[in-house]
Amino acid sequence: MRPTLLARALPRPHPGTACCKHTRCTLSAHNLSASSRGAVLRITRRLGVLVAVPLAAVSGFGAVALTASAGEAWRSEQLWSMMHTSDAAGKLLSRLQDERTAMALLLTSHQSPTTPDVATRIAATDAALADYRKQLTSMRHATPATRSLLARIDQDLAQLTSLRAQIKANSAPALSSVVFQYRIAIADLDQLRVSVIGDGAASQPIAARLQAADLLYQASEATGQEESNVLRSAVGLPLTPAAVAAISHDRQSYDDAMEAFDSAAPAGWNERPDQAMTSSDILTAEQYEDQISRLGPGDLLALDKDQWVQTMSARRAALDDVREDMDLATMAAVAQLRDRSERIAEIEAAAVAGTALLVIMISLRLGRPMIRGLRQLRDAAHAVATEGLPAAVEELRTTDSLTGRTPEEFAEQAGDALPLGAGRGDALNADDPKDELAAVARAFNSVHREALRTAAEQVLLRAGVGATFVALARRGERLTGALTSELDRAERSEQDPDRLARLFVLDHLAARMARNNESLLVLGGEGSARVRERAVTLLDVVRAALGRVERYTRVDLESVDPAILVAPHAVDHLVHLCAELLDNATSFSAPDSRVTVEGHRMTDRVVVQIADRGLGMTPARRAELNTQLAAPRQVDSDTVRAMGLTVVAHLAAWYGIEVRLRARPGGGTVAEVGLPLGVIAADGVAGLGAGAGAANGSARMASSVLPEVNGAGSADKDADWPELPFPDSDEPVGVGAQGTAFAAAQISVSVPTSGPASAPVPAEAPSPAEGTTVNGLPVRRPKAQLPAKVRRNPAPPAKPASPEAAPTSAPTSAATSAPTDEPGSHPGPAVKRPRIDRDPEHVAATMAAYARGLSGRSGPKQQ
Repeated sequence: MRPTLLARALPRPHPGTACCKHTRCTLSAHNLSASSRGAVLRITRRLGVLVAVPLAAVSGFGAVALTASAGEAWRSEQLWSMMHTSDAAGKLLSRLQDERTAMALLLTSHQSPTTPDVATRIAATDAALADYRKQLTSMRHATPATRSLLARIDQDLAQLTSLRAQIKANSAPALSSVVFQYRIAIADLDQLRVSVIGDGAASQPIAARLQAADLLYQASEATGQEESNVLRSAVGLPLTPAAVAAISHDRQSYDDAMEAFDSAAPAGWNERPDQAMTSSDILTAEQYEDQISRLGPGDLLALDKDQWVQTMSARRAALDDVREDMDLATMAAVAQLRDRSERIAEIEAAAVAGTALLVIMISLRLGRPMIRGLRQLRDAAHAVATEGLPAAVEELRTTDSLTGRTPEEFAEQAGDALPLGAGRGDALNADDPKDELAAVARAFNSVHREALRTAAEQVLLRAGVGATFVALARRGERLTGALTSELDRAERSEQDPDRLARLFVLDHLAARMARNNESLLVLGGEGSARVRERAVTLLDVVRAALGRVERYTRVDLESVDPAILVAPHAVDHLVHLCAELLDNATSFSAPDSRVTVEGHRMTDRVVVQIADRGLGMTPARRAELNTQLAAPRQVDSDTVRAMGLTVVAHLAAWYGIEVRLRARPGGGTVAEVGLPLGVIAADGVAGLGAGAGAANGSARMASSVLPEVNGAGSADKDADWPELPFPDSDEPVGVGAQGTAFAAAQISVSVPTSGPASAPVPAEAPSPAEGTTVNGLPVRRPKAQLPAKVRRNPAPPAKPASPEAAPTSAPTSAATSAPTDEPGSHPGPAVKRPRIDRDPEHVAATMAAYARGLSGRSGPKQQ
């Protein structure tokens, strides 16, 4: 099964060839980025981890110490708050003891409830109660047990309020019940003071002080109980055993509490109660106690109640004073402990924060230059891989960029990819021999210079290969030109039609050899050095291309607008481009199929379509070939083996021509050539062949409707081979690609504004009876039938007399097929040509191309 048009023109690029250079660079950059993404941690994070781990350890230990100090400060603050509540509870307890004594005296003496002493005691209790409740609002932390105790105390105080109301209403219950109510409230308040030791988490010294103060409360409460029991028994009745036992128990409780205080009190506080109880009232109270202790059951207790209350109240007041002094000292110690704990916590917090800040600053001071240097290395490597090196290689594609320098000199003058600083603030200091990053940067610069040197050497090697191609092509051109000249002389003198047909076959073969030489020139970076003065119609360009194709008889020129003119500087290369596409179309399609050519003008370009009727190709293969047509390949072995599309791609790139393949409806492939306006001549219809008619050429050029005829049009059927101003084979050659393709973009191509009205007609044009080809080309005749002044006629015989004499190829090459413009070569009056205003820039470009052609031709001869 045969491939269709251009299917086998160019093989796929191998991954190591020059045409895959950008692909390799892209893949390398992709692999580099993929490997970077595959890393576990970036260098910044790694350095961060190296700093964070010890910093976290130090911070952890500091946090533990800070937590302990902060906890101690919090507990001290909590103890401070509870101490204030405890002190308020102690004062309320003392006021309740005083109020209980006043109530007992009131009930035993049958006094009025509104006596001043009772009212004073109640007012003092209310004031202490208000202070107590105020302190409760500031106690923020309390255990559930403490909160339950506080609720019970509130209930006790509420019952005492109700008891007061009953006493004032002279409906008081029994004295024992009254005393019991007060005792319950006082006991709960004393338990609240004891809870400070546990809830406040007091230290051992503070807890010892609190326990000693509680012992003083117990002694004071025992004194108050004894005071109340004595008042209840001194009613003029004999003592009962229960009363004696209660009084004796109260006395013993007092003694036990004082002995425990002597043992538990801190140093310096043991003697404080004895020193406080030296007043005469306290001594009188002791005397009363001695007298009462000698009484037994049945004895009558008689004493002065007021004096008894006064003396026992004095003892309780002395104990309360000592207790309050001890509470103040304890609160001062708690405050000192609290302040010290807060200072320690603040110092530790500052130390931890300072250490962390110092570590971070040192890390930034040492790590940021390192990270900045690594980032510079990364950015430089990325810039060199994606921009610098590809740009340098792109610049080196032409040997002119070296301008006489060696690859080493070029690499040195290109400079360093990563500049090194000399200051202390630079991330990469070239003066510091101990800077490892600077050493890496220097090594990177060495690699960059070596890469540029290697690229320059490769460019020189490619330039040498291209020069080899050019030299071979020049020699081949000279040999082909000599062969063509010999064939011309043989054709002039040959009278036998069969031998003349064979000479035509050889002439056509020489034209194909010339096309191969021109392909080598294109691959070598040079083009034809032929300089033209006149524009040529697109129809003549396609016909000239047919003269370089082996299977030209299978090509149909269906609708090529003869009014389209090709600029002079692009004629030869466009002929070559069309010949390559036609050769591929006829080679890779069925032998019995036809290849059609169409050409018409669009709004912004001219489109030439070459369509075959083969099997077509897959979309993937077609997309691959379109990519190769859009991007010319470098010269390699694959390029030489399949020059077709490579030459087309190079020629298209020189002139900005767009060549693309697409599927043909019904099967086959269409090669679409988009000619930009820069390739099309500015003048409309100048240079048309005979019979084309210059008058209506402009209208045909503007029309986008293609005539549905087979051939170039009836007006051209009888015309002789069109006059293409191809010079002879011995014309100087050697203009490079820059002298042709690039000059097109810089030099305005102008065609004479007033050309001949029509092309000259040969003296003996072939008659319709002699026949023409399907493309409108006249059938070639023997030399004896040609005019004397006509050197060659490229049209082949219509139908040779025998198979041996039948031509198997197209007419002679375009380089040798054009008739001359010598006077007398055509009958009829000579046409007077108007004066041509030549463009100075075009003339300068022509002379430069001529000079380069001479130098290119003289070079191989010297070899």
